[in-house]
Amino acid sequence: MKRLIQLFSLKSLLKGITYRKLISISKQYEPFIPKYLRMEMLGISDNLLELSYDDILLQNCFMDILYGYIIPCLKISNYNFNNFELGCTSLGVINNESPLIAQNFDYSLFFKSTAAFVHVITPRLSEVFSLRLGSLLSLPIGVNNWGLSLRVNVVKTRMRGRISIPCSILSRIALEWCQDAESFFNLQKKFGGTGPYNLLIADRDKIIALEGLTKKIYRTDTRNYIVKTNTFTNPKFQNLLFDKEYSKFRQSYGEIRLDSLYEKKSGAIQNRDLLQIMKDNSIICRENIFKSMTLAFLTDKYFGLGSPKEKTYGVIPLKRGEN
Repeated sequence: MKRLIQLFSLKSLLKGITYRKLISISKQYEPFIPKYLRMEMLGISDNLLELSYDDILLQNCFMDILYGYIIPCLKISNYNFNNFELGCTSLGVINNESPLIAQNFDYSLFFKSTAAFVHVITPRLSEVFSLRLGSLLSLPIGVNNWGLSLRVNVVKTRMRGRISIPCSILSRIALEWCQDAESFFNLQKKFGGTGPYNLLIADRDKIIALEGLTKKIYRTDTRNYIVKTNTFTNPKFQNLLFDKEYSKFRQSYGEIRLDSLYEKKSGAIQNRDLLQIMKDNSIICRENIFKSMTLAFLTDKYFGLGSPKEKTYGVIPLKRGEN
């Protein structure tokens, strides 16, 4: 992960983006990180000769800096950005039993070796199972043993993000402490967004879908199903998109596929049904090594590194994942 961020800075030198500059920007986010999580980051660095605390801090702030500062403020070219292009697809369904959400996580093939699902067990807090890149303490892609479940899609816009809690830290806090979707929604409203995002928040009763721009949040309470990709559907946000056409076809295709499945199954959709959509090549499940490709996937029961087209799935080691 450190080497990839260094590569990014080398390709962005003409924009004044050096690795040292990125670390200095990450320092602005540091005061918003709780002390116990900074201690965890320090503990990681103490055990890895190749990484300093500043390296780990930067990794935990990199997404926020990239989408909240570099893209909107410096308008970095597509050529420089290709290797750092996220392209996830998230699906949410209110079935006959309880809400389900799922996601393909798409990123450059270069990041494959940095990805891991991590199960965190502590004496006092919730159990957390989430996807990470490098030394990120979490991504907003995970579940806890209370039944809270998160899926995120970043969006490229022209609006600068806020200096606040990095998304990796906020999602870790939420998965540790929040017992339902409303409590995390209130947390998100309180701190705002460090960059533009789509977010599905589910618990055992509901799915809240958010489109966020710093303090501007468009909320949808899902009645049957919903799809989120790397674009906004809210008409008020369209003029702020960096590329209005990016991900629009994938968004439309996902909605058509989920609508058809929902009607066919009369709403009685299960985790494996969502996996069938997540396997769709090449729109939802992408395997072109020269573009964003599916590196990981997560439903409320199954997970895996690589493509969901592979026949071997892990089962989430939490109570909700075993239902």
